[in-house]
Amino acid sequence: MKRLLAYFKFSKTEQNGFFIILVIIVLFATIYTLIKRNTREPIPNQAKLFEQSFHDSIEISSTPNKQEFNSPYVNKNESVVSISPTTDLDDEKLFYFDPNNLPHADWHKLGLSDKQIAVLKNYEKKGGRFKVKTDLRKIYSINDRLYKRLEPYIQIKTIPDSERTKQQDRAPLLYDKFERNKAELIDINTCDTTALISLKGIGSILSKRILKYKDVLGGFYRIEQLKEVYGVTAETYDLIKDYIVVANLDGIKKININKVDANSLAKHPYLSPKDAKLIVNYRDQHGSYVNIEDLTKIGTLSDLAIAKIAPYLIFENDSR
Repeated sequence: MKRLLAYFKFSKTEQNGFFIILVIIVLFATIYTLIKRNTREPIPNQAKLFEQSFHDSIEISSTPNKQEFNSPYVNKNESVVSISPTTDLDDEKLFYFDPNNLPHADWHKLGLSDKQIAVLKNYEKKGGRFKVKTDLRKIYSINDRLYKRLEPYIQIKTIPDSERTKQQDRAPLLYDKFERNKAELIDINTCDTTALISLKGIGSILSKRILKYKDVLGGFYRIEQLKEVYGVTAETYDLIKDYIVVANLDGIKKININKVDANSLAKHPYLSPKDAKLIVNYRDQHGSYVNIEDLTKIGTLSDLAIAKIAPYLIFENDSR
């Protein structure tokens, strides 16, 4: 060792320091070895048994009367304490229950949080019902571990035949209600302002505009024509469209296209003064119109304008 130190040209002081550090290292290594030997290591089988017991206490078996652990780590010849479904879990005791309309407090006793219970109650509020045990598993707030813990205690009551018959008897009543509502739809060709004001979104001013536009048109033939009334927005139309109908088409005022003059024809909202004059001039030059297709011969009228005005026109020798 001295030759080695001399080789590296250590001084006397440096050599003494090196020996002191070496002694400290050897001392600590010896102490660590002694402490490690005195520490008792757990028996592998006991460690595994403890681990299995811990997991089983968290997740109770799905079979209520199971008396022993089904673990490869446990010797079947050893006596094992059975865990029954009524074993306490975080100071909670399980009990048999029907998940349908179960009170909030009872869900709490079963170990569910307020958020989990809120999801269940929201499902019931929307008309949901648990018919079989596995329906509870479909609720996203119920995880597999929680379901396996609760599943042995779920007891869903069956609906008696008398109650089921009552529910079936209610169906015709709902249909009758629909029929009554359908009969109460407002015909915009025959109604008055009072009927229109009863609709959501329609006031006294707007109801008068609708009836005035109906008179100018000569009557409505489609409910979509209400969108043409000033003040009837898309939102207002969506609110009233399911409560109105066009039932009286016989009351629509017709214009005899072969007898009307240009000024009278121009009063219709679907024709401009220029369109009315072209129609009358073409008739004077080529003779009476036979049907609606004759208007396409003018060339300046769009197909949309012709389609919109068609329900309000009659022709000589027309049977309408």
